[in-house]
Formats: sequence, structure tokens, C-alpha cells
Amino acid sequence: MPKLIEVKNLKKHYQNEEVITHILHGVTFDIDKGEFVSIMGPSGSGKSTLMHILGFLDTLSEGSFFFEGVDVGMLSGDQLAYMRGRKIGFVFQAFNLLNRSTTLENVMLPLLYTDVPKKERIQRATELLERVGLGHRLNYTPGKLSGGEKQRVAIARALVNNPEVIFADEPTGNLDSKSGQQVMKILQELNDAGHSIILVTHEKYTAEHAKRIIRLKDGLIESDRVVAQRQRAVEGNDLMK
Repeated sequence: MPKLIEVKNLKKHYQNEEVITHILHGVTFDIDKGEFVSIMGPSGSGKSTLMHILGFLDTLSEGSFFFEGVDVGMLSGDQLAYMRGRKIGFVFQAFNLLNRSTTLENVMLPLLYTDVPKKERIQRATELLERVGLGHRLNYTPGKLSGGEKQRVAIARALVNNPEVIFADEPTGNLDSKSGQQVMKILQELNDAGHSIILVTHEKYTAEHAKRIIRLKDGLIESDRVVAQRQRAVEGNDLMK
């Protein structure tokens, strides 16, 4: 069985007229299906650029990137868009919810351009909102939700297409500590249920909720280690039940 992600000597640079800016200088690593991996690093380390490449939002300049055995460097723009829509779920720091739409409509959004019938779209979105503890907020708009609730809506939306991997980019960055702990607990439980999670963060405490931490510095991998003991952010009742 192919690995979920295989990256070898991946490099990325941007060119503006005659000025070339190098971001990633040659990174190599693999990620297995079902892993929970944190990508850490200070601002300018290349972690966001790497996430954008792994999530089919950007393309590499040199090296190789295989996703489930497929050479991503050989895919067309349309093929990348298809992979992004069907294989990837995104959770962003800023939530990226539609303010005039209900939580249910926000979660259904990725299904609008698929052949999934409306009845099934509603059912999927409802079940996922219930799964993240928001079954009582189906008809609320984002303006009526707390920051932690907004991020839980974003997690439900990321899951609605049943993606192979969830990318979480600084998911606790706009949250207070309690809400951040609740969000990380949900991500841990999703991983325990078999979902692959790739978390991008600069926060050590947040990163250590994962099972493995890849640390970037100046566009290179500084370290790649297994977390001996995953921290549990919230004790008590299981939020996913």
C-alpha cells in the first residue's frame, strides 16, 4: 500500500521579474495514512508554503511529491482542483465561514458542486455538526457563534467530503485557551477514529497534541520526532460521542 504522502528533496521558490525568493530548500519526509503530524516553525520557516503544496493549493519548483502513489507534479490544474476538492479538508485560523449562511449551509458548501443529492447533503452536514457538539446550532449564522463554535463548524465542513487528510492551519490561533483545547481534543479524536491530520502551528503546546512533529527552520527540516506522550487537552466527556 502506498504511503499517504511521499516528499523527496522538495524545493519552492517564487520569481518576481528578476528577483528569485527561495522558500523551501529541499525537504524529504513521508507521512503514513492515519498519522497525526504537526509541522512547526517560526515565521518565514516555510511551513505554510509546505502546507499549501501538500494541500494542492500551490505547486513545487523542484523535487517530487507523491500523494497515495500519484505523482502530483504531473497533474494538470483541473486534476489538482479535483484532488483538492475530494481528498483534502481544510481548517483555517480565520474560520473562513460565510457570514450570511447558517452553520448547516456552511458545512454543506463543499458539496454544492458535486452530484450528492440535497437530502444527503443535509443529512451529512447535520450528522457532522452533531458530531462536533453543534447539533443545536444548525440554523445559527456565524455572528451568533463563539470563536470555538466557529472553528468546530469549520472542522465539520472539512469532513463533509470524507477527505483522506485534514489540514489544520493554526486552528487555535484566534481562540481562547479553553476553546483551543476543545478544538484540539476534537482533532485528536478524529485521528483516533482513523483520520489523517496535518497540523501547521508555531505553538509548542498545540503541536504536542500530535503523534509526530516535523520542525522547519529556514526552509529545511531541523528535526522530525515522535511525540512520546500525546497531551490530552480536555478531560471529561468525549466531545465526539
